[in-house]
Amino acid sequence: MIICINRLRHFGIFTDFNGTQIEKFGKYNLVYGWNGTGKSTLSNLFSCFELRSLIPRFNTAQFSITLDDGSTITEATLSASQLNIHVFNQRFIHENIDWDKSVKSILLIAKEKIDDLQKLEKLKGELQSKRKSHGDKLIEVKKQREALEKFLTNAAKKMKLGLQAIDTSDSYYLNYDRRKLSTFIQSNADVIIKSESVLSDEKVINLTNSAKPDQLPSITFTSSAIEPDYFNKAAGRIRDLIGTTAVNQAIQRLTDNPDIRDWVQTGLKIHEEHDSNSCEFCGSPFTQSRVEVLAAHFNKEFTDFQNRLQSAATWIESQGAPNNQLPAATEFYKEFAAESEKLQKEYTSSAEKINQQIEGWREALKAKITNPAMTDIQIFDVIEKDVTKFNELLQSVIELVGKHNNKTSNFKAETSKSKVALELHFAAAEVQEFDYAGSEKKCDDLETGAKNEYKEIEELGQEVGTIEALLSNETVGAKEFNDILHRFIGRSDLCLNFNQKKKGDEIIRNGMGEHDGNLSEGEKTAIAFVYFITKLKENGNNIKDTIVVVDDPVSSFDSNHLFHAYSFLRTQCTEAKQLFVLTHNFTYFKLVRDWFAGTNRNRVNKGSPVNCFFYRLDAPPGSPRHSLLVDADDSLKNYGSEYHYIFKKLYDYRAHTTLNRDEAFLAANLARKLIESFFTFKYPKRRSDISQLMDVGLKDCIITTSELKEKIYRFINKYSHSDVIEINDESAENLVGESHSVIGNIFQWMEEVDKKHYDEMVQVANAI
Repeated sequence: MIICINRLRHFGIFTDFNGTQIEKFGKYNLVYGWNGTGKSTLSNLFSCFELRSLIPRFNTAQFSITLDDGSTITEATLSASQLNIHVFNQRFIHENIDWDKSVKSILLIAKEKIDDLQKLEKLKGELQSKRKSHGDKLIEVKKQREALEKFLTNAAKKMKLGLQAIDTSDSYYLNYDRRKLSTFIQSNADVIIKSESVLSDEKVINLTNSAKPDQLPSITFTSSAIEPDYFNKAAGRIRDLIGTTAVNQAIQRLTDNPDIRDWVQTGLKIHEEHDSNSCEFCGSPFTQSRVEVLAAHFNKEFTDFQNRLQSAATWIESQGAPNNQLPAATEFYKEFAAESEKLQKEYTSSAEKINQQIEGWREALKAKITNPAMTDIQIFDVIEKDVTKFNELLQSVIELVGKHNNKTSNFKAETSKSKVALELHFAAAEVQEFDYAGSEKKCDDLETGAKNEYKEIEELGQEVGTIEALLSNETVGAKEFNDILHRFIGRSDLCLNFNQKKKGDEIIRNGMGEHDGNLSEGEKTAIAFVYFITKLKENGNNIKDTIVVVDDPVSSFDSNHLFHAYSFLRTQCTEAKQLFVLTHNFTYFKLVRDWFAGTNRNRVNKGSPVNCFFYRLDAPPGSPRHSLLVDADDSLKNYGSEYHYIFKKLYDYRAHTTLNRDEAFLAANLARKLIESFFTFKYPKRRSDISQLMDVGLKDCIITTSELKEKIYRFINKYSHSDVIEINDESAENLVGESHSVIGNIFQWMEEVDKKHYDEMVQVANAI
């Protein structure tokens, strides 16, 4: 027996499941899970054990399963597994039953015979198709060849017009025709199919301009670049000058007032030149002591330093980015004009950046001249990448001039290159749009196929005859199947009947007519489930040695056979070595649960350990979605009905202060079912819709007003129907925000309508 799923990774919604913490599997195991929680995926895991190989869509899965003898099965040892296991799920139905065609229904109890019949029908279809296509292929080849010729003619005309617009003096393009295009396609077969051969509009315009027969003179351009260390050295000299000061015996007022200082210095020179003994301004005596004091302030060293500063200021006015006169865009060929204008703008901007930085040096020198005693004036190096960018742009201009001059020197060769590039562009655009290569290959393939088709027709005919002979005497013992089916569905109108002409079984209704494909979902489920149970007995298989896995043996669309499915499962599979039942139907779950629970009670009363266990599939919120197999909680094992379950679930949500989005959407669906069930029971007269039912429930209510009723109706009607739900952030946020409040309003309404019922349901919910 299978005891535990230790690990299950990359198996559909089971991204990384560890089952070592849940109850070990026993003889009987019941799993409850809503749609989308991984029930079918889990049944496919058991199918892998039956097939002894991974199902293709789970080929990257990893798992480890423990058996009751202590051994394990992993994805690596799966092929060597000896488990005798049979699985009823959608995969089983799909592989064994085709509902649409009588010869493919549940035709034969042996699956391999179904495969033979399917193969026979497929071969007959192929044979008929090949006989027809053999005559059609030659006609199709002729049509394809004519289409290729027509394409070449039309494409050559279009290309001729485009190429003549460039140069009417070139006789090759002036007389361009289908023959030239065909030759060009063959000569450039590899490159013409590449997407990059079809150029952008901008490149086509540039090539068109480049191919024009208008030759321009060469451009002479002399340039001056910036030496890499030039500005660094200059910055060093300026820093030295700014950091130097001349020694003088300072008069504080002159030091503090540069304007007075300059005025006094000029006046001192005037008095020296005129040998004045009195002040030329005020007439007062100009004493020798005053002369000496002023001379000490304006000594020779100080004067020389001021002269150096003035020289530096004069020099720096001529510094900055070299003033190169770039060629005008109009001097270039048209295909280079746009690049020339772009370089002009970038060059001007680059030079301006450098000049702005040199302007900072000028301002620093002015400040030093104003106050020679200051030594803390800062200047910054010219940014190195700005100098590099300037030189690169200048080099780009030089290279563009080189391209222009190269075209002038080799005018015929360069224009010819452009013409060939344009011819490739036009041809590639036509060929790729028409899929010339694909059409040509199709012609070749059709011709090859036509040559081999007759031989294939002969071989298919022989194979069809062999399979028909193999099935000619095939019969099916359907009596046992029909007896079980009649007991299952409680009537005998559906039967399995062998059709000698079709070499297979048909499903016949009321003992007459052809195969009945108009089966209800319940009838399909009954037929499939009975077929599965019948298969369990094939080849002498003993169910006591068999692990049986049953995934939802009741139709989601027709529950008429729910109790039949339960009783049939119980009578046919009780003796199975191990039984797994998976379902999303709560009523069916409750039936099997009560069966298993009774078995456990009987065993406990006899002093034996329980052998029936209950589980639940859970897909917690989050991204990416993942599923878990967990032990069923006491509430699930003890619910008396789905109504109890829904009430308990919503009552628990009511205690939450907030609900996440997944909980809120679930709450909307549960709320609708709860209200509909409650009021339908309270007011059993038929109402056309839930709105009318709620209107009846509002009668005589005081606490629950019509406004609250409308709020509840809008909530459940908007968020519990997938066909009208609004999938956007605002709607989802409204749902989360409203859920908790509306749940409270619903319980308040139920309490007001039937307090006794409400109080007892609360007691039940709290007790579970």
